[in-house]
Amino acid sequence: FLWASAAPHTPQAERRKPTETKPPANRRQEAMTESSTALRTASEMRGLDTSKVVIDDDQAPPKIEAGSADEQAALAAMEDLLADGSPSKAASADLKLMCLRGRKYDAARAAALLPELLALIEELDLATPTPRLAADLASGKFVMTGATDGAGRKILWLRFRFHDPKVSSPKDFARAAATVMLHALRDADTARCGVAVLQDMTGLRMKNISPPTAKLMFGQVFPRLPVRLGKLCVYNPPWFVGRILLPIVRMLLSAKLRARLVVLNGADREPLYRQFEPVSLTEELGGSYPFDLACWAASVEPALS
Repeated sequence: FLWASAAPHTPQAERRKPTETKPPANRRQEAMTESSTALRTASEMRGLDTSKVVIDDDQAPPKIEAGSADEQAALAAMEDLLADGSPSKAASADLKLMCLRGRKYDAARAAALLPELLALIEELDLATPTPRLAADLASGKFVMTGATDGAGRKILWLRFRFHDPKVSSPKDFARAAATVMLHALRDADTARCGVAVLQDMTGLRMKNISPPTAKLMFGQVFPRLPVRLGKLCVYNPPWFVGRILLPIVRMLLSAKLRARLVVLNGADREPLYRQFEPVSLTEELGGSYPFDLACWAASVEPALS
C-alpha cells in the first residue's frame, strides 16, 4: 500500500492502472448461473401461445387507399355488422378505421376485432395516464420512432435491457405497449401497412426477461390490437438467448411467426443494415434517423375510445 500511494497522481498514471478482471473461476460460475437461470426461464415459457398474433401473409399493403370512396364503402359494410346499441356501434370512427385498416379491409374480421379491442382498452385502463405509464414510455424499452422499413412498415424498436420486471408488472408493460401501438395506429399508413419489429438485445440480462409478460403480450394483447406483424428481427442476442432461450422459444412460436423471424447474432451492423436501411435507424444503431426519446414519450397520447 505504501508503494502504491507513492506513485505520482497524474492522468497518465490513472490511465495505466490495471483493469480489474474477474478470475476465470468466477466467470465460469457466472456462466453456469446464467445457464441455469436461462433454462428455468425457458421452462416458464411453456404455454406461450402466439397462434392468434396476426401475421402479414402476403407482405403487401392493402390496395384500398386511406380516405378513398372504397374505404368508406368498407367502413359502411363493417358498420352493418355491428349490433345496434352495442359499445362497438358507439365506438369512434377512428377506432373502427384502425380495425378495418389493420385487417386489410375485411369488414367481418374488423367487426369481430372491435369489441376485443374495446375490452382490451377497458381492461388495461388505457384512457387514464399514470406515473408508471409515463416512466415506462420514457424508459425507451418499447418505441415507435416514426421510421419505416423498405416495405413501408413502421419500425417498432424494442430494448428490453431497460425493462425491470420488479418495477413494471406484466400489466404495466402491456399498458405501455398497447398505448404506444394505438398512438402509432392513428396514422393511416401505419394501420394499413403493419409493423416491423426490431428487437435490439444489446446489453440484455436475464433479470430483464419476464415470461409472464411475454405470455400476456402474445396471448392477450397483440391479438386484440389492430396491427399486423410483417417482420420480427432479433439483433445481437446475448449467448444465453442465442444458445438456450431462443432454440426453445422458437419451437413455441406459430409457423407463421417463425417464418417472419430473423436472428442476427453479434453486434456487426452490416447484417442489420440489410434488414433496415441506416436512414431508418437511430444514431445509437449507426443510422441517421433523428429521434428524441423525451419528446416522443411526451407526445404519446392515451388510447381513443
